[in-house]
Amino acid sequence: MKLHSEVISARTRSAFDFVDITPEVEVAVKRSGIVQGFVLVRSRHTTAAIACNESDADLHQDAREILEHLLPRHRRYHHDYEGIDNARAHLAQMLGFGHTSWAPVRDGRLDLGTWQRMYLVELYEPRTRRVDCMVVGE
Repeated sequence: MKLHSEVISARTRSAFDFVDITPEVEVAVKRSGIVQGFVLVRSRHTTAAIACNESDADLHQDAREILEHLLPRHRRYHHDYEGIDNARAHLAQMLGFGHTSWAPVRDGRLDLGTWQRMYLVELYEPRTRRVDCMVVGE
């Protein structure tokens, strides 16, 4: 079994921003030389998430609106009393998104569904995020 690891950097523009990192994941898979296996994509941040979902701006807007409804921006959260107002972002990751996603690698290529893309989802504020991309297989 072979293992290939890369770190992807992505710049986010706003809270609840969906950044398509599929091209970078595809490059990592190609560089790995792995023909059959899987790729694991993981956010290094507790206020950012990874999602594998449909490439549809309306769906992303629906997700933003639902998260805004569940986790209102102007509510006071206990965690925020520590001085950093990022409880909402931590909760969004726990309740709506996770920090990892995976996909099969077949014939040396990332094998996503017809409409699927890999996204880094910003849950706090704009910044450069780091994402681990690990390809495992033969």
